[in-house]
Amino acid sequence: MSRNGGGFDDLFGGAGYDDDRDDRRVGGRAERHRTAATSGPGRRRQDRAGYADPGYDEAAYGEAGYGASSHASDDPDSDGYDPAPAGYDPVYADDAGYDGDSAYADDGGYGGGGYGDDGGAGRRGGRGHPEASGGRRPARALPKLIGVLVVVAALLGAGIFGIGKVIGRVGGEPAADYSGIGEGIVVVQIPAGATSSDIGTALAKADVVASGRAFVNVATRDSRALSIQPGTYRLRSKMSAASALDALLDDASSALFRYTISPGDTVRRVLQALSARTGTPLAELEALVRDPSSLGLPDYAGGKLEGYLFPSTYDVAPDTDPVDVLKEAVARFSAYADEHDIAGRARALGREPGAIVIVASIIEKEVANESEGPKVARVIYNRLADDSGRFRRLDMDSTTRYAANEHEGPLTREQLDNDDPYNTRAVPGLPPGAIASPSPWALESALNPADGPWFYFVSMPQTRETVFAANQAEFDVAMAEYHRQGGSE
Repeated sequence: MSRNGGGFDDLFGGAGYDDDRDDRRVGGRAERHRTAATSGPGRRRQDRAGYADPGYDEAAYGEAGYGASSHASDDPDSDGYDPAPAGYDPVYADDAGYDGDSAYADDGGYGGGGYGDDGGAGRRGGRGHPEASGGRRPARALPKLIGVLVVVAALLGAGIFGIGKVIGRVGGEPAADYSGIGEGIVVVQIPAGATSSDIGTALAKADVVASGRAFVNVATRDSRALSIQPGTYRLRSKMSAASALDALLDDASSALFRYTISPGDTVRRVLQALSARTGTPLAELEALVRDPSSLGLPDYAGGKLEGYLFPSTYDVAPDTDPVDVLKEAVARFSAYADEHDIAGRARALGREPGAIVIVASIIEKEVANESEGPKVARVIYNRLADDSGRFRRLDMDSTTRYAANEHEGPLTREQLDNDDPYNTRAVPGLPPGAIASPSPWALESALNPADGPWFYFVSMPQTRETVFAANQAEFDVAMAEYHRQGGSE
């Protein structure tokens, strides 16, 4: 019924790298070291250490009977004297006016220039004075403790500052790097899951870059590095790290070693491409496909490889064994099928998972628009379920072309009448196997058919839309439009 088909652009490229974040964390630690070297607590403590305790001349006050600490303040913000205690004349509390002059010794509260037994205690308002006999009282412990702590903190701060400078200097050491775009040709393999450190090591080992660290430094600063794909690359030797990153992001560097299985590709096309790329004889690969048991097919594949080569991009280096590519393609299909529970969902619909793959392959070849897939699935299921006798066959052009070795162009009467199990114009029911590699959307369409009464669909050659019909009259109108747009059998 359809008049179009074929492969489409590969939309399912290999996974990107999400592992460079480890290297970014390395960069983060280095930055923190540099910060500690210039603005940490050690620097502040060192600055404080530069301020000496102003103190006072102990000898000058000794003559007047004042110990060095007798006026030390409990308030660290004061200038070194206690606030005037109750009962003192304010003139004596004013340290700015006191210079140890003996004139003050004549004051009634002071005897002989010192604290008298009567005057000292009495003037203190009964608080009592430790120097009641006129001797020196012990210095307070708090100012000395603070002084010791300031000195220790200054020493520690200087040590931290020094260590920080060393760490910062080591962390900032420029990595060895080449300049320019390099010379010659070097082939480098980037494995799946490689971090920027792994890539840098591989590049340095092949002398693409001067050091792995230079590449990591560039990759850490450029978010594009996260999109580097695994595979084989053709690079140059002695490239700057920045040039190497640009080359890894250039599709041309890996195009020679990449092969894409597109949605709608058949096993026959895949084998031809692998034979041409690897030099393996096509007959050898075709013999393998006739008995693909060694490729890891799921049980419901029925021993057929068609439909189970997952559309994606694969690495094909010069020494690649094409069998390994086929195994990887099957493994990717199985991984997708397991992740999306194709087998369980198929049986919930009352169908075998192998039948779902067959239907999905027909959908892939019949329509290009993803939104039309569920409707095509409904047409197929409606015809398979019809018991009126009107729709004994699926009558799909795509399966008929597959039976005729992927014939392109108008189908001949001989081809339409060919009694081939894949020719649904002549044989009732589903074909015995898939006819191409279905994309994920085609598989989802087969698992989630739309609700509708349709038994026909016609893909228009010019507008590329698909018209669905529930009866013969609607189908005749659709076919008239198909011919008007230049369509032919």
